[in-house]
This record gives sequence, structure tokens and C-alpha cells, in this order.
Amino acid sequence: MVQNLKSESWDLGGQVQYREKLYFNKPELFFGDVDLILYVIDIQDPERFGETANYFKEVIDALDELKEYPPILIILNKSDQDIRRTIQWQKSVDTIKSKFNGILNNKENFKIEYCDTSIFDKNTIISMFSMALMKVSETSEIVENILDDFAVQIEARALSLVSMDGLIFGTYTKNKKDEQLINNSALLLQTLSNFHNSLGMSREKSIKLELPSNNVTILGEKLFDYSDLQIPVYLWLLSDKPEKLEGKLEYFKEQLIPLINMFI
Repeated sequence: MVQNLKSESWDLGGQVQYREKLYFNKPELFFGDVDLILYVIDIQDPERFGETANYFKEVIDALDELKEYPPILIILNKSDQDIRRTIQWQKSVDTIKSKFNGILNNKENFKIEYCDTSIFDKNTIISMFSMALMKVSETSEIVENILDDFAVQIEARALSLVSMDGLIFGTYTKNKKDEQLINNSALLLQTLSNFHNSLGMSREKSIKLELPSNNVTILGEKLFDYSDLQIPVYLWLLSDKPEKLEGKLEYFKEQLIPLINMFI
């Protein structure tokens, strides 16, 4: 169970004995009918980057032989906040991307993305699982198309649909910086809201952060609750024209509620 959503997963360790005697002897048992692969790398262990790249190549070759082409997330784990500020971290990231992108040369059927995680930052873990779930959800693309259309209507820089337990249902953005800004701000502000709620305070329907020096507003508007646990879902807006949202939420909500029910 991930974020109240049911999933079936296999945890395949990286030990040599498993790779040599199990996984690749009967790849159809481990790589057949796979919807998504999370490939986890210890970004603080550069001495093993060559080994993990070779292992990844074996996985890709096995999938290719089986004609299986699931989306792949490369998880750069242990990207802790203090480590991310170092030259060594960026050098390690560049090395990994160079090795892994090289492995996928001439293998157009495979699509990979990278994301950073740290056990000391819960939001990075939540964001990673959100990315994963959106890739296997049949309705995620529809949700993002609706966000895209709605963003044009209200002239938003970015929109994101986020539940109070941290699940990101979909995001519309024009660039990576705005995506990080809206999603990380939403998760932090919702964590603060959850803390207030734990003290017995009523949850606010609107949560607003104004950054006048940057001429931007980050606004969260509660749309509805989902699941039997009645978890609030907020629409988050990043805009320099937040007034454009006024009077348009109800129509947007009517479009989304049926899709969210399909999502879960």
C-alpha cells in the first residue's frame, strides 16, 4: 500500500549472487509484465557506479529480450541536503547520467527519468512515489491535460493537484524550476497545515503564500476529499495573476472529481 493506493512490488536486491544465479537465469519471472521500474543508486558511493551501470545494462538487455518497455525511474538516493551543496554530488550525478544515458543509446523504446531522494527529507520520498504512480495511472495523463487547459485559462505559470497525504495527482508547468517551486512549496505548506490540524485547529480552505519581491503568489485551494479516510485534495497555483482563479474553481472541480475517483 502506497499513499492509500494498492500496488504490487518486487524488491530485487543488488547482491552479486542474486544477479548471477537468479534474476538473469529466469528473467521472465522477474521482468515479465512489469509496469514500472525504480532503479535505486547510492549517490554517495561513486566507487560502485561502474558496477551499478553494468547491472542496469543487464536489466535493460533482459527487458529488451522480453519486449518489455516499462518506464524507468533512476533514484539518486542519499541526496541529502548537505551533500547536494557539494561539487562531488554534482560530479556524481553527471557521471551517473552519462553512464546510464550511454547504455540507452539506440534503445529508443526505453524512457528514463531521474529523481533525487533522501531519508532525511520526507518530501523527496513522497515526490518520487508520486512520479511513479502517475506513470502507471491510466488517468494521470487526462488529469494533466485538464491542468494544462485550465492553466491557459487563468494564465498560471504552474498548477498542481496535491492531496494532504502528499500524493501529487498531476502537475502542469512550463519549466523544471516552477515545478519544483510549486510542488515543494505545496508539500511544505500542507505539512504546516497538518500540524495545525493535529493541534485541533480547523483546516483552512485556502492557503496562500505571497512573495512580492518576486512578483509571485503560491495559492492552495481545497477542492474535495478522497478515499474513505476523507483526505483533502488541494489545487495549487503558481502565478503573478492569482485573481484570474476567482469564480472558476467549481467548473474545474466538476471535471476532476470523476477522474480522481478513477485514479484511486
